[in-house]
Amino acid sequence: MKELRRALLDAVGVRVGELGYKYKPKQQAYWCPFSQGRSSLHLAFIDHRDDFDIVADVAVRFDKLEIMINANNAMLSKSEKLQTYSLGAELGNISGQDQMRWNVTSSADVEPVADRLVAALKEIGIPYLDRASTLEGAYELLSSAALHSPIHLSRAKHIVGLAKLLGRTDELSARARESVELLEGTKDAGLQDFKRFVASLDAEV
Repeated sequence: MKELRRALLDAVGVRVGELGYKYKPKQQAYWCPFSQGRSSLHLAFIDHRDDFDIVADVAVRFDKLEIMINANNAMLSKSEKLQTYSLGAELGNISGQDQMRWNVTSSADVEPVADRLVAALKEIGIPYLDRASTLEGAYELLSSAALHSPIHLSRAKHIVGLAKLLGRTDELSARARESVELLEGTKDAGLQDFKRFVASLDAEV
């Protein structure tokens, strides 16, 4: 199974390399830089006794936004702070379907599965990344659904951080207040952390 996983990763790497993505074996991921950060395709393996499934998700990192959010995060090392992403989702969920999976049982499956996976990336993932890799698009996506960042505290920070970067000062405090209400309503342990982050942006809640 280990050899099959590596073969699948390599096969996908060849295909997405043509799209400008660089293969990062340790992360089971492929990165594509853009002016404000990078986009990513990440593969996860679900092992069974005699085969495995592959699940694919895509994500976008805005360097300036992540630096802002991670500035006072003592829980992450310097290198870990470079690996955080601003938003993203699994391909099936993006398309409004159930989770998409591809199954590999033998070496004969590797090339066909790589073809189908990259076809889904082109059809679903690339259009999503095109939208998510602009500050405006990311702000709209995060504001519209938890799908793009399921953890409440993280989503709240990214929304108000984007409002700050976009210069939407009239919306920043309103978004912050909405997030405080959500975190209070869910009894989120990160409420005070969020309030400190908002204060660092010179906003009110």
